[in-house]
Order: sequence, then C-alpha cells, then structure tokens
Amino acid sequence: MTSKQKTKARLVQSFSWVMVLFWMGVIFWFSSQPAQESARLSIGVMRLGGELISNWQLVGIVVFVVLYHLFLVWLVRMQSHIILKGLLFLMFIALSIGIVFVLYTIVRPRVSGFGIFEMNRWVIHLYLRKYAHFIIYLFLGSFLMNALTLSGVRVWRAFGIAVVVSFIYAVSDELHQYFVPGRTALLSDVIIDTVGASVGIALYSALNTLFRWSKQGKPKK
Repeated sequence: MTSKQKTKARLVQSFSWVMVLFWMGVIFWFSSQPAQESARLSIGVMRLGGELISNWQLVGIVVFVVLYHLFLVWLVRMQSHIILKGLLFLMFIALSIGIVFVLYTIVRPRVSGFGIFEMNRWVIHLYLRKYAHFIIYLFLGSFLMNALTLSGVRVWRAFGIAVVVSFIYAVSDELHQYFVPGRTALLSDVIIDTVGASVGIALYSALNTLFRWSKQGKPKK
C-alpha cells in the first residue's frame, strides 16, 4: 500500500468514527428535549407522515423509480461476473415484488381494519417514538460496525463490540432522560434500541460481505 493509499485509508477511518460520534450527539440532542418540545416534534412528524400516507401510491412509485435507477447504476459500475449481476438483479426484482405484495395484501388491509388513522394522537405518538428509537439505533449500529470494520477489527469481534457499545449507550441515554423534565427512563426503550442496533449491525455485515464477494470478480492490477 502506497503512502497516498495509507493516508486515504486513515482519513476514511477517521471520518467513520466522526460519524459515530456525530450520531451519538444527535441521539443525545433528542434525549435532551423536554417532554413538551419532544411531543411537538413528534406531532410535526405525524403531520408530514399523514401527507405522505395520503399520497402513498405516488410516493411509493417515486421511491421505487429512484431506488431502481440507483441500483441499476451501481450494478452497471460493479466489476463482477455477469452471472452475479444477473442474480442480484433478479433478487432486487423479487424483493420489490414481495414488498408490494405484503403492502397490498397484509399491511394495507390491517391498517384500514385497525383504524389507525382514527386513533388518538397520543397513541400514535407513543408508537412513533418506539419506531424512532429502533431506526435511530439501527443507524448507530451500522455506523459503529462500519468504523470498527475500517479499523481492522475482525467481523465477529466487531459485531460483538458494536452490540455492547450500542447497549451501553442506550442505557446511558435512558439515564440521561431521567433527569430531563417530563421524560422517563424505560427498560423497554433500552431493549428496542439494542434490537435496532443489532439489526443495523447485521444489515451492514450482510452488505459488506456481498460487496467483498463482488470485488472478488475484479481483475487484479
């Protein structure tokens, strides 16, 4: 590895840890908001979500078209065997069809049956906060796994460290909320956070493995 490549690798590694610290700061900021401010933010998100849901078909088409073209660009640029490319394309199409099928046959009827849009706003607010916990820590887990991987930590060791760090940060985050006006510390949130982080770690690991497989088909220079 040349000195230029080493410098680039160190910069990428440093940036990956900066992203971890930045995302921890985002979580800390959310937890620092008093209950009333946090509720106002959640209601704003609910209103935006309501607009998106009201136009869910158009939003879904736009999202699919964007993702489809991004996937095609990535697939074309990927230097790998044509068979692997074909399999990835078929997997993408099958996954897309599966998602549409689940949304139309399972999610949509159940959402309509539950009357979720007629539910009390406070109930929706509670559900929204639980999903937010899961998603925010999913990103934290993937950022941690990325930083550890780029730092040369072995896969399973990195996996374990990332889960433990996510769990410890989730516990500290709940303790922090205990001292914020109107907020409470909940064991259930720690569990949701840890599960979300674990999913993010697993997704990163799977994608990273797939990326390594694709690089094996590249010609050596």
